[in-house]
Amino acid sequence: MLIGLPLFMLAHFVGNQFHQGPFNGELLLKVGLNFLLALLLWLTIRGLMDAFRWKFPGYEDTIKRVAWTIVVSAIIGIFLNTLLFDFYGIIVGKVPITPAVFMRHLGPMLFFSALVVGGHEVIYSFYELRRIDKEKEELKKAHLQSQLDSLKSQVNPHFLFNSLSSLQSLIATSPERAEQFVEELSTVYRYLLQSNQDELVTLRQELTFINSYFHLLKTRYGTGIQLNIRVEEMALDYLLPSLTLQLLLENAVKHNVISPRRPLIIEFTTHHVVGEMMQMQVSNNLQRKVQTVASSQMGLNNIMTKFRLLNQPDIAVTDSDGFFTIIFPLIKANKS
Repeated sequence: MLIGLPLFMLAHFVGNQFHQGPFNGELLLKVGLNFLLALLLWLTIRGLMDAFRWKFPGYEDTIKRVAWTIVVSAIIGIFLNTLLFDFYGIIVGKVPITPAVFMRHLGPMLFFSALVVGGHEVIYSFYELRRIDKEKEELKKAHLQSQLDSLKSQVNPHFLFNSLSSLQSLIATSPERAEQFVEELSTVYRYLLQSNQDELVTLRQELTFINSYFHLLKTRYGTGIQLNIRVEEMALDYLLPSLTLQLLLENAVKHNVISPRRPLIIEFTTHHVVGEMMQMQVSNNLQRKVQTVASSQMGLNNIMTKFRLLNQPDIAVTDSDGFFTIIFPLIKANKS
Protein backbone atom coordinates (compact mmCIF):
# COMPACT_ATOMS: atom_id res chain seq x y z
CA MET A 1 0.00 0.00 0.00
CA LEU A 2 2.88 2.39 0.81
CA ILE A 3 4.29 1.77 -2.67
CA GLY A 4 1.17 1.32 -4.80
CA LEU A 5 -0.79 4.36 -3.69
CA PRO A 6 1.97 6.95 -4.33
CA LEU A 7 2.83 5.38 -7.71
CA PHE A 8 -0.76 5.42 -8.86
CA MET A 9 -1.31 8.98 -7.65
CA LEU A 10 1.83 10.14 -9.45
CA ALA A 11 0.90 8.36 -12.70
CA HIS A 12 -2.64 9.70 -12.59
CA PHE A 13 -1.50 13.20 -11.64
CA VAL A 14 1.05 13.42 -14.47
CA GLY A 15 -1.18 11.63 -16.98
CA ASN A 16 -3.93 14.20 -16.50
CA GLN A 17 -1.37 17.05 -16.54
CA PHE A 18 -2.57 18.37 -13.18
CA HIS A 19 0.95 19.62 -12.51
CA GLN A 20 0.80 22.08 -15.39
CA GLY A 21 -1.99 24.10 -13.81
CA PRO A 22 -1.61 26.89 -11.27
CA PHE A 23 -1.23 26.11 -7.60
CA ASN A 24 -4.66 27.02 -6.23
CA GLY A 25 -7.70 25.54 -4.52
CA GLU A 26 -8.69 23.58 -7.64
CA LEU A 27 -5.32 21.85 -7.71
CA LEU A 28 -5.62 20.92 -4.03
CA LEU A 29 -9.10 19.54 -4.73
CA LYS A 30 -7.74 17.43 -7.57
CA VAL A 31 -4.95 16.11 -5.32
CA GLY A 32 -7.52 15.17 -2.68
CA LEU A 33 -9.75 13.48 -5.24
CA ASN A 34 -6.70 11.70 -6.63
CA PHE A 35 -5.88 10.29 -3.20
CA LEU A 36 -9.54 9.31 -2.60
CA LEU A 37 -9.65 7.53 -5.95
CA ALA A 38 -6.45 5.58 -5.18
CA LEU A 39 -7.73 4.58 -1.75
CA LEU A 40 -11.15 3.44 -3.03
CA LEU A 41 -9.57 1.51 -5.87
CA TRP A 42 -7.07 -0.08 -3.50
CA LEU A 43 -9.87 -1.30 -1.21
CA THR A 44 -11.87 -2.49 -4.22
CA ILE A 45 -8.96 -4.54 -5.53
CA ARG A 46 -8.37 -6.07 -2.09
CA GLY A 47 -12.00 -7.16 -1.95
CA LEU A 48 -11.91 -8.54 -5.50
CA MET A 49 -8.69 -10.43 -4.78
CA ASP A 50 -10.26 -12.13 -1.77
CA ALA A 51 -13.37 -13.00 -3.79
CA PHE A 52 -11.46 -14.42 -6.77
CA ARG A 53 -9.00 -16.22 -4.51
CA TRP A 54 -11.97 -17.99 -2.94
CA LYS A 55 -13.40 -18.78 -6.39
CA PHE A 56 -10.05 -19.83 -7.92
CA PRO A 57 -7.98 -21.11 -4.96
CA GLY A 58 -5.51 -23.41 -6.74
CA TYR A 59 -2.05 -22.51 -7.99
CA GLU A 60 -3.06 -23.72 -11.44
CA ASP A 61 -5.73 -20.96 -11.44
CA THR A 62 -3.28 -18.15 -10.65
CA ILE A 63 -3.27 -16.63 -14.16
CA LYS A 64 -7.05 -16.80 -14.36
CA ARG A 65 -7.41 -15.26 -10.89
CA VAL A 66 -4.98 -12.42 -11.65
CA ALA A 67 -6.53 -11.67 -15.06
CA TRP A 68 -10.08 -11.50 -13.69
CA THR A 69 -9.01 -9.30 -10.79
CA ILE A 70 -7.13 -6.84 -13.03
CA VAL A 71 -9.92 -6.57 -15.62
CA VAL A 72 -12.78 -6.17 -13.14
CA SER A 73 -10.89 -3.75 -10.91
CA ALA A 74 -9.86 -1.67 -13.95
CA ILE A 75 -13.49 -1.40 -15.08
CA ILE A 76 -14.59 -0.37 -11.59
CA GLY A 77 -11.67 2.07 -11.44
CA ILE A 78 -12.72 3.71 -14.70
CA PHE A 79 -16.19 4.39 -13.33
CA LEU A 80 -14.76 5.65 -10.03
CA ASN A 81 -12.39 7.94 -11.91
CA THR A 82 -15.14 9.25 -14.14
CA LEU A 83 -17.41 9.79 -11.16
CA LEU A 84 -14.83 11.75 -9.16
CA PHE A 85 -13.22 13.87 -11.89
CA ASP A 86 -15.80 14.17 -14.66
CA PHE A 87 -19.11 14.05 -12.80
CA TYR A 88 -19.42 17.82 -12.41
CA GLY A 89 -18.53 18.45 -16.03
CA ILE A 90 -21.01 15.86 -17.24
CA ILE A 91 -23.81 17.31 -15.09
CA VAL A 92 -23.36 20.88 -16.34
CA GLY A 93 -22.95 19.63 -19.88
CA LYS A 94 -19.37 20.75 -20.41
CA VAL A 95 -18.12 17.17 -20.86
CA PRO A 96 -20.05 15.08 -23.40
CA ILE A 97 -20.76 11.47 -22.50
CA THR A 98 -18.68 9.56 -25.04
CA PRO A 99 -16.57 6.38 -24.90
CA ALA A 100 -13.52 8.62 -24.85
CA VAL A 101 -14.55 9.91 -21.41
CA PHE A 102 -14.14 6.39 -20.03
CA MET A 103 -11.33 5.14 -22.24
CA ARG A 104 -8.91 7.90 -21.34
CA HIS A 105 -8.78 6.42 -17.82
CA LEU A 106 -8.13 2.88 -19.05
CA GLY A 107 -4.32 3.08 -19.05
CA PRO A 108 -3.88 4.36 -15.49
CA MET A 109 -6.50 1.94 -14.17
CA LEU A 110 -4.89 -1.10 -15.79
CA PHE A 111 -1.49 0.01 -14.57
CA PHE A 112 -2.61 0.49 -10.97
CA SER A 113 -4.67 -2.73 -10.94
CA ALA A 114 -1.78 -4.77 -12.34
CA LEU A 115 0.63 -3.16 -9.87
CA VAL A 116 -1.53 -3.90 -6.84
CA VAL A 117 -2.60 -7.40 -7.90
CA GLY A 118 0.93 -8.38 -8.91
CA GLY A 119 2.38 -7.11 -5.64
CA HIS A 120 -0.23 -8.91 -3.57
CA GLU A 121 0.24 -12.16 -5.50
CA VAL A 122 3.99 -12.06 -4.91
CA ILE A 123 3.53 -11.42 -1.18
CA TYR A 124 0.74 -14.02 -0.93
CA SER A 125 2.83 -16.66 -2.74
CA PHE A 126 5.81 -15.91 -0.50
CA TYR A 127 3.81 -16.45 2.70
CA GLU A 128 2.06 -19.52 1.25
CA LEU A 129 5.43 -21.09 0.46
CA ARG A 130 6.61 -20.33 3.98
CA ARG A 131 3.44 -21.87 5.42
CA ILE A 132 3.79 -24.99 3.26
CA ASP A 133 7.46 -25.37 4.22
CA LYS A 134 6.54 -25.02 7.89
CA GLU A 135 3.78 -27.63 7.59
CA LYS A 136 6.14 -29.99 5.78
CA GLU A 137 8.64 -29.61 8.60
CA GLU A 138 5.95 -30.25 11.21
CA LEU A 139 4.70 -33.27 9.28
CA LYS A 140 8.27 -34.57 9.10
CA LYS A 141 8.60 -34.16 12.87
CA ALA A 142 5.25 -35.88 13.44
CA HIS A 143 6.32 -38.74 11.19
CA LEU A 144 9.62 -39.07 13.06
CA GLN A 145 7.70 -39.07 16.35
CA SER A 146 5.44 -41.79 14.95
CA GLN A 147 8.49 -43.82 13.97
CA LEU A 148 9.86 -43.41 17.48
CA ASP A 149 6.54 -44.46 19.01
CA SER A 150 6.36 -47.54 16.83
CA LEU A 151 9.96 -48.43 17.68
CA LYS A 152 9.04 -48.14 21.35
CA SER A 153 6.12 -50.49 20.73
CA GLN A 154 8.45 -52.95 19.07
CA VAL A 155 10.72 -53.15 22.09
CA ASN A 156 8.02 -52.50 24.71
CA PRO A 157 8.95 -55.01 27.42
CA HIS A 158 5.35 -55.31 28.68
CA PHE A 159 4.00 -56.12 25.23
CA LEU A 160 6.78 -58.60 24.52
CA PHE A 161 6.54 -60.17 27.99
CA ASN A 162 2.76 -60.60 27.73
CA SER A 163 3.09 -62.08 24.24
CA LEU A 164 5.75 -64.57 25.33
CA SER A 165 3.76 -65.50 28.43
CA SER A 166 0.71 -66.21 26.30
CA LEU A 167 2.84 -68.21 23.88
CA GLN A 168 4.37 -70.25 26.71
CA SER A 169 0.97 -71.26 28.04
CA LEU A 170 -0.23 -72.19 24.56
CA ILE A 171 2.79 -74.40 23.84
CA ALA A 172 1.89 -76.65 26.74
CA THR A 173 -1.88 -76.73 26.18
CA SER A 174 -2.45 -76.15 22.47
CA PRO A 175 0.55 -76.44 20.12
CA GLU A 176 -1.59 -75.63 17.06
CA ARG A 177 -2.80 -72.38 18.59
CA ALA A 178 0.77 -71.61 19.65
CA GLU A 179 1.90 -71.96 16.04
CA GLN A 180 -0.84 -69.62 14.85
CA PHE A 181 0.07 -67.18 17.64
CA VAL A 182 3.68 -67.09 16.43
CA GLU A 183 2.51 -66.38 12.87
CA GLU A 184 0.30 -63.51 14.02
CA LEU A 185 3.09 -62.14 16.21
CA SER A 186 5.50 -62.13 13.28
CA THR A 187 2.86 -60.38 11.14
CA VAL A 188 2.49 -57.69 13.80
CA TYR A 189 6.20 -57.02 14.06
CA ARG A 190 6.64 -57.06 10.28
CA TYR A 191 3.94 -54.41 9.91
CA LEU A 192 5.46 -52.32 12.70
CA LEU A 193 8.77 -52.32 10.84
CA GLN A 194 7.13 -51.39 7.53
CA SER A 195 5.08 -48.61 9.13
CA ASN A 196 8.29 -46.64 9.67
CA GLN A 197 8.56 -46.28 5.90
CA ASP A 198 4.91 -45.64 4.99
CA GLU A 199 3.22 -42.37 5.90
CA LEU A 200 -0.18 -43.49 4.57
CA VAL A 201 -1.59 -46.97 4.18
CA THR A 202 -4.89 -48.30 2.87
CA LEU A 203 -7.62 -49.22 5.30
CA ARG A 204 -7.36 -52.76 3.95
CA GLN A 205 -3.70 -52.98 5.04
CA GLU A 206 -4.43 -51.46 8.44
CA LEU A 207 -7.31 -53.88 9.10
CA THR A 208 -5.20 -56.87 8.09
CA PHE A 209 -2.65 -55.79 10.67
CA ILE A 210 -5.35 -55.12 13.27
CA ASN A 211 -6.72 -58.65 12.87
CA SER A 212 -3.28 -60.05 13.71
CA TYR A 213 -2.78 -57.58 16.55
CA PHE A 214 -6.20 -58.33 18.00
CA HIS A 215 -5.48 -62.07 17.82
CA LEU A 216 -2.67 -61.49 20.34
CA LEU A 217 -5.02 -59.52 22.59
CA LYS A 218 -7.73 -62.15 22.26
CA THR A 219 -5.31 -64.88 23.23
CA ARG A 220 -4.45 -62.96 26.37
CA TYR A 221 -7.89 -61.66 27.44
CA GLY A 222 -10.18 -64.31 25.96
CA THR A 223 -13.88 -63.43 26.15
CA GLY A 224 -13.01 -60.25 28.03
CA ILE A 225 -12.44 -58.35 24.78
CA GLN A 226 -14.43 -58.14 21.56
CA LEU A 227 -13.78 -56.38 18.27
CA ASN A 228 -16.61 -55.65 15.81
CA ILE A 229 -15.61 -54.43 12.35
CA ARG A 230 -18.29 -53.05 10.04
CA VAL A 231 -16.51 -51.53 7.08
CA GLU A 232 -17.92 -50.85 3.62
CA GLU A 233 -16.13 -52.54 0.75
CA MET A 234 -15.36 -49.29 -1.09
CA ALA A 235 -13.77 -47.83 2.05
CA LEU A 236 -11.00 -50.45 2.04
CA ASP A 237 -9.03 -48.56 -0.63
CA TYR A 238 -9.15 -45.26 1.28
CA LEU A 239 -6.02 -44.10 3.12
CA LEU A 240 -5.14 -43.22 6.70
CA PRO A 241 -1.91 -42.65 8.63
CA SER A 242 -0.25 -45.96 9.50
CA LEU A 243 -0.84 -47.39 12.99
CA THR A 244 -3.88 -45.15 13.56
CA LEU A 245 -6.21 -48.04 14.43
CA GLN A 246 -3.55 -49.81 16.47
CA LEU A 247 -2.97 -46.73 18.63
CA LEU A 248 -6.71 -46.31 19.21
CA LEU A 249 -7.15 -49.99 20.01
CA GLU A 250 -4.19 -49.89 22.39
CA ASN A 251 -5.64 -46.77 24.02
CA ALA A 252 -8.95 -48.55 24.73
CA VAL A 253 -7.17 -51.57 26.25
CA LYS A 254 -4.92 -49.36 28.38
CA HIS A 255 -7.65 -47.34 30.08
CA ASN A 256 -10.53 -49.80 30.55
CA VAL A 257 -11.32 -52.83 32.67
CA ILE A 258 -11.23 -56.08 30.69
CA SER A 259 -12.88 -59.21 32.10
CA PRO A 260 -15.27 -61.96 30.91
CA ARG A 261 -18.02 -60.53 33.11
CA ARG A 262 -17.43 -57.01 31.83
CA PRO A 263 -16.10 -57.40 28.29
CA LEU A 264 -14.53 -54.45 26.54
CA ILE A 265 -16.32 -54.05 23.20
CA ILE A 266 -14.51 -52.10 20.50
CA GLU A 267 -16.15 -51.22 17.21
CA PHE A 268 -14.70 -50.03 13.89
CA THR A 269 -17.30 -48.65 11.48
CA THR A 270 -17.25 -46.51 8.33
CA HIS A 271 -19.84 -43.95 7.25
CA HIS A 272 -20.60 -42.09 4.05
CA VAL A 273 -20.57 -38.33 4.57
CA VAL A 274 -21.26 -36.69 1.20
CA GLY A 275 -20.18 -37.60 -2.30
CA GLU A 276 -17.04 -39.72 -2.02
CA MET A 277 -16.12 -38.44 1.45
CA MET A 278 -15.99 -41.15 4.10
CA GLN A 279 -15.38 -41.22 7.85
CA MET A 280 -14.29 -43.92 10.23
CA GLN A 281 -15.60 -44.27 13.76
CA VAL A 282 -13.77 -46.08 16.54
CA SER A 283 -15.73 -46.51 19.76
CA ASN A 284 -15.66 -48.59 22.92
CA ASN A 285 -17.82 -48.94 26.02
CA LEU A 286 -16.41 -47.00 28.96
CA GLN A 287 -15.46 -48.98 32.04
CA ARG A 288 -12.52 -47.07 33.37
CA LYS A 289 -10.01 -48.69 35.62
CA VAL A 290 -10.34 -47.73 39.29
CA GLN A 291 -6.65 -46.97 39.45
CA THR A 292 -6.05 -44.21 36.92
CA VAL A 293 -3.47 -45.08 34.31
CA ALA A 294 -0.92 -42.36 33.64
CA SER A 295 -1.35 -41.06 30.12
CA SER A 296 0.61 -38.50 28.11
CA GLN A 297 -1.99 -38.64 25.30
CA MET A 298 0.92 -38.65 22.87
CA GLY A 299 -0.74 -41.30 20.70
CA LEU A 300 -4.00 -39.42 20.22
CA ASN A 301 -2.25 -36.07 19.84
CA ASN A 302 0.07 -37.58 17.25
CA ILE A 303 -2.91 -38.79 15.21
CA MET A 304 -4.59 -35.38 15.42
CA THR A 305 -1.39 -33.65 14.29
CA LYS A 306 -1.00 -35.96 11.31
CA PHE A 307 -4.54 -35.37 10.06
CA ARG A 308 -4.21 -31.62 10.53
CA LEU A 309 -0.93 -31.47 8.59
CA LEU A 310 -2.50 -33.58 5.84
CA ASN A 311 -5.11 -30.80 5.50
CA GLN A 312 -7.89 -33.08 6.70
CA PRO A 313 -10.88 -32.12 8.88
CA ASP A 314 -10.34 -32.18 12.62
CA ILE A 315 -10.80 -35.42 14.53
CA ALA A 316 -13.94 -35.52 16.69
CA VAL A 317 -13.51 -37.00 20.18
CA THR A 318 -16.53 -37.58 22.45
CA ASP A 319 -16.78 -39.12 25.91
CA SER A 320 -20.46 -39.45 26.82
CA ASP A 321 -23.35 -41.87 27.36
CA GLY A 322 -20.98 -44.60 28.48
CA PHE A 323 -18.95 -44.63 25.24
CA PHE A 324 -15.64 -43.20 24.11
CA THR A 325 -15.82 -42.35 20.40
CA ILE A 326 -13.34 -41.01 17.88
CA ILE A 327 -14.36 -40.03 14.34
CA PHE A 328 -11.79 -39.18 11.69
CA PRO A 329 -11.82 -38.76 7.89
CA LEU A 330 -10.61 -41.40 5.47
CA ILE A 331 -8.47 -40.02 2.66
CA LYS A 332 -9.40 -40.88 -0.90
CA ALA A 333 -6.47 -42.26 -2.86
CA ASN A 334 -5.41 -40.35 -5.96
CA LYS A 335 -5.56 -42.71 -8.92
CA SER A 336 -3.06 -41.80 -11.60
